[in-house]
Amino acid sequence: MANTTMFRLRRILIHVDTTSDRWPALTRGLRLAKQSGGAIRLVDVLAPEPWHTPKGRDLQRLLKTTMKKRLTDAAARAKRAGVRCTVAMLEGDVTEEMVRHSLKWRADLVLRSHGVSRATPRPIGPTDSQLLRRCPSAIWFVTPRQADGETVVVAAVSPDPDDRERQDLAVRVAQAAIAVSTATGASLQLVHGWTAYGHQVLASHTSAADLVQYVEACRERARARIDALIRDAHIPDSVHVHLVQGESDQVLSAFIKRRRASLVVIGTVGRTGLAGLVVGNTAERILRSVRCSVLALKPAGFADAMLESRRE
Repeated sequence: MANTTMFRLRRILIHVDTTSDRWPALTRGLRLAKQSGGAIRLVDVLAPEPWHTPKGRDLQRLLKTTMKKRLTDAAARAKRAGVRCTVAMLEGDVTEEMVRHSLKWRADLVLRSHGVSRATPRPIGPTDSQLLRRCPSAIWFVTPRQADGETVVVAAVSPDPDDRERQDLAVRVAQAAIAVSTATGASLQLVHGWTAYGHQVLASHTSAADLVQYVEACRERARARIDALIRDAHIPDSVHVHLVQGESDQVLSAFIKRRRASLVVIGTVGRTGLAGLVVGNTAERILRSVRCSVLALKPAGFADAMLESRRE
C-alpha cells in the first residue's frame, strides 16, 4: 500500500490573488483540506508602492482595503466548506514573502493559481520559477481546468538506488502521485526518461553490434532503476509505467503533452552554491513547457537547508 501522506496534510498555504476573480488554487486547496482534515491559511502580498506612482498612498490604502475584503470573502467560503482557515496580509516581494511565510507557518504545501488570465494557460512564469527554486514546501500550481480534480496524473521520476537523495525523492514523487490519483479517480502514468550516454560519439568508434549491445545495457539499467522504485515506493500493478528514451526534458515534455496530463508530479533537486538553492535543470526545462497543473516536491531536508542559508 502506497504512503498517502499527501492527504494527511496539516498546513496548506494558499496564495489568493485578490486582483483576480478566479481562484482555482483555493478550490483545489479546500478539497485537499477536507480530505486531509488539515487547516488552510489564505495570503496575498501587497507589492511595494512604486516611487513614481501618482497618488501612491491613496492607491495603497485602496488596495489594502480591497485585499482585506476579498481575503475575508475567501475565508467565509472556507468556513462554509467546513475547513479551518486563517488569513494573513503580507507586504513586499511576492516570492520573498511567500517563502518567508511558508517557513514561519511551517506549511506542508503551498498552492498558487496558474493560467487564470487566458483560455489556454501559459507555462509557469517568473514568479512561479522563483518559488520553485526557493520555496521550502511542496508547491502546487493549479490551473482552472484542474480546480475540481484531475483526470490524468503523470509522475516524472528519476530514480537511482545508488543515490539516496535522488531515490528518496523519486519515491516521494511516486507516492504523492498515487495519493492524488487515488483520491480523484485519475489514471496514473509513471514515466522515466533515459538515454544511452555518448552513444552518438560511440557510433563512429565501434561496430553496430557493440553499439546495440551498449544501448541495450543502458535500457536494462533504466529498467533496473524503475524496478527498484516500484519496490521502494510500493507501486501497485494498476499504475502504467513507461521508459522513454531520449534527453529527459524533451521526451518527458512530449510525453506529458501526448498523454494530455492534467497534473504533472515532479521532484526538484536542491543544490547549494553562489546562486543559492535552485531547482534541477531538467525539472525546470520541463516546467517551462507544460500548461497543466504542476506539483513539485523538494528533497528531504530542503527546508532545513533553506533555513541555514538564511542564517548565513
